[in-house]
Amino acid sequence: MDKPGDEKSDMDSTSYYADRALELSRELNLSRYYYECILTKACLSATLHEYVKAETLFKSAAKYHEKTGDKKKAALTWLMFGDFIMYNDIPNAAIRKRAYVNSYTLFRATGLKQESADLLGKVADADMVLGNLNDAERELLSVIKEYKVLKYRKIYLAYYLLAEVLYRKNEIKEGLLARIETANLFEQDPHGNDNDGAMYYFCLAGAYYNDLQEQKALEAYLKCMKFSEKVNMKDHYYLCVRGAALCYSKLKKYREGLEFIKKYESKFPDRTVYHNMLLLSATMQLYTLSGDLQRAGRLIGEFRKASKEVYDELPQKKEFYRIDNYIAISDPLLRFYMKQQQWDEFAAAFKQLDAMPKKGRSVLIKRRMLHYAYTIDSVNGDFFSALKNYRSITRLNDSINNSKATEQIHDLEAKYRSLAKDKTIQELHSETAIQKATLERRNAQFYGVLAGSFLILILACLTWYAYRHKIRINLDMSAKQLQINEQNRRLSTLLDEKEKLITEKDDLLLQKEWLLKEVHHRVKNNLQIVMSLLYGQSSHLESNEAVRAIRKIQNQIQSIAIIHQKLYTRSGLSTIRLADYVHDLIGYLSGVYTPELRKIKITQHIDTIVLDPAQAVPVGLIMNEAVTNAIKYAFDGSGGEIKITASASGKKSVRLIIADNGKGFESIEYVAPNLGMEMMAALSKQINGTFERKNDNGAMIIISFEIIDRAAVQPAHSDLPSAFI
Repeated sequence: MDKPGDEKSDMDSTSYYADRALELSRELNLSRYYYECILTKACLSATLHEYVKAETLFKSAAKYHEKTGDKKKAALTWLMFGDFIMYNDIPNAAIRKRAYVNSYTLFRATGLKQESADLLGKVADADMVLGNLNDAERELLSVIKEYKVLKYRKIYLAYYLLAEVLYRKNEIKEGLLARIETANLFEQDPHGNDNDGAMYYFCLAGAYYNDLQEQKALEAYLKCMKFSEKVNMKDHYYLCVRGAALCYSKLKKYREGLEFIKKYESKFPDRTVYHNMLLLSATMQLYTLSGDLQRAGRLIGEFRKASKEVYDELPQKKEFYRIDNYIAISDPLLRFYMKQQQWDEFAAAFKQLDAMPKKGRSVLIKRRMLHYAYTIDSVNGDFFSALKNYRSITRLNDSINNSKATEQIHDLEAKYRSLAKDKTIQELHSETAIQKATLERRNAQFYGVLAGSFLILILACLTWYAYRHKIRINLDMSAKQLQINEQNRRLSTLLDEKEKLITEKDDLLLQKEWLLKEVHHRVKNNLQIVMSLLYGQSSHLESNEAVRAIRKIQNQIQSIAIIHQKLYTRSGLSTIRLADYVHDLIGYLSGVYTPELRKIKITQHIDTIVLDPAQAVPVGLIMNEAVTNAIKYAFDGSGGEIKITASASGKKSVRLIIADNGKGFESIEYVAPNLGMEMMAALSKQINGTFERKNDNGAMIIISFEIIDRAAVQPAHSDLPSAFI
């Protein structure tokens, strides 16, 4: 049964041996082996897609484990059956859901909270496929709540599925919020899977694009492309190339969009027809919107040919988004016909799209199809039908751009803060009630003692003395009660003042964090502008030496810009993780020196080191200079390896080594001034560190310095020009 493929002879052999083992187990009265054979036959039936028969057999095996008291194994049996059925097998989705519900019920009975939450997520996935979207949303919210209690690092799996459900419910803005949460939580997981990263950022980019935030969508598409290239996800890669090009068209940067497509279209040489259709669609859109209809028209024939091949394969595809995706990719063709006023071709193309299945279409595609119909009706003079379609478009726009939903998204964090504050007040009131009850109990005890004392005094014939004593005690108690009341009043006033101060502090902290992020964002944008200006200037220079100098300055500016980007993209943090920074810096240099790096391997071994920006900037410039020098001068045509190592000794000392196995330094003794080496030495001095270079099977640069606390950062003396400080 475990051999690759589903050959009939193999399946027949599996059935034969399973039946023989079943018969022997029955003869020998071996219950355990008997039900193992039942489970084998159940797996065989599921492999052959005989799910009704398989369900009966899995149920028998699970019941046996329940009777023997092993509910966990019974739950795993049902889980095994559910996993046999593919997520997109709609006809058998109900059977899949029953299997997961049974497994969830058993896991919950055993008290295994993690497994219970995982299974409830699978139940929600089955409900989504079945169209039970409200049930799926409710189940996923429960899963997220349980994952938060368990502090499960992969909680973003539940948020991703929740975003899918919200998208299918046409709750576009709520879905965007879930997409953002998915990406943020994924970034916090150091063991995140690259396949997941590609999927999450692709969906986030689409959500931003649908919400008309094209710049953020472009950034997400670029991140998705990096993940997709790592794991060879070609479909996602070319979908992102098209999505990024559409962002450029929305931003009216048509030339940049065409250059972007030209740069990345040949990343995978074995493109499919579907990939070609994606690239043609994006190129046509850029030409059409830029007004270059002549070039757009030259692509029509090739696009229609690719479109027909993809269309012919559509009935074999069962993915939820396949129809929506095909209509969206075809949009540039209809836009071209509209611009050219070729209404017969426009109507024919619309008719083909309108004939496709309508069930499950998203609200965005419905709006697009209504716009096409409105255009045709207007051209044909059918104004009554056009008005009807226009009203439908308006209603859909209201549902998509629901200001109330937008306000709810913005107020969500404030709502959570308010709930937390109410909980704190409730706890304070509870403490006051407990103190009051304790006081009353002590009073009761005191009066009991007093009554006993009074009776003893009566028996001792000291009635008068006891009476006077009681009066004095009562007076003392009244005075103490007044003191207690005054203290309670002061306590209440202090609590009110405390709440007010806490609220003001929270508001100030939020304002401070927002302002810091805005400053870092603007600094990063300004640095990008400077880099663009340098790039534009370099294109007019004829001197290769000048171009290389400007390119070097661009790299140095980018190393600073990466720091500011990390400071504004990571919420609540004002420090830089060295490992993340090195990863991004090397990624940028890889893009700049692509030809040089084809035979150069760059490895990184970075301990968990966190730096203040005051130290991160000089360290980044040092690494930029050292790695760039190694790429440019260390190797001949056969290539080599560059190693970046950062080790922490204790909590304060850091030793940073950039080494290569190339030619090495011609001499490590002092020679004529070298700006690069002097700059690295001066930057090392700026962070109160030491700079050393030597030959050890290649060139090696060693920087040692102490990590400074942020509160103790002071401007350090530097011999560098102001441009590098």
